Amino acid sequence: MVKNKRIILRKLHRYIGLIIAAQLLLWTISGIYFSFNKIENVRGEQYLIAATEALISDESKLEKIDFKSAMQIIKERTTLKPQKVEIVDESKRGSEYRGRELPLYKVTSLTNEGEEINVYQNPFSGEIVAIRSSQWRMWDLMWGLHIIDWVDRDNIGNLFLKFFSFIALFTSISGIILFFKK
Repeated sequence: MVKNKRIILRKLHRYIGLIIAAQLLLWTISGIYFSFNKIENVRGEQYLIAATEALISDESKLEKIDFKSAMQIIKERTTLKPQKVEIVDESKRGSEYRGRELPLYKVTSLTNEGEEINVYQNPFSGEIVAIRSSQWRMWDLMWGLHIIDWVDRDNIGNLFLKFFSFIALFTSISGIILFFKK
C-alpha cells in the first residue's frame, strides 16, 4: 500500500512537474530580466532634464494646452525631440497609459539615437505622466508573463497565478519528499 502511494506520488510529481516547468521557466526568465534592468530606465527617467510637476495646479478651470505648447514642454523638460501629438481619450485594455486619468496627449518623440518614445502628458497642466519606450514594452511583456496576466498585465491576484503557485509548491514539496524517501 505504501509502495503504491509512492509510485502514484512519483508519477503525479513527474507529470505535474512537466506542466509547471514551463511557467517556472517564464518566472525565472522574467525575474532575470527584472534584475538586470534598472526600473528608472524602464520608466524613462533618463530622458527627463527638468521637473515633471504640473505647470498649473488647478486643472478644473483650465482649457487644454495646444499641441505646439505640448511639444514645447516635452522639448524643454526632456532630452527627446517631439514629432507629433495626438489626443488619447478612450481607455484600452492593456494600453501603455493604463491607470492614468484621461484625456492625455500622446507625444511621439525621438531619442538622439532615433528610437521612438511615447510621452504621455496631461493636456490641461502639461505634466508628463508617463514615458514609454521599447524597454518599457519588454518589461511590460515580461511582467505579464511573470504574473500570468497576458491582457491587462496588472492583476497580481488572478486565478492562474494562484493555481500555478500552488502547483509549483506541491511539486517542490513532493520532490523533496521523494528525494528523502527511497
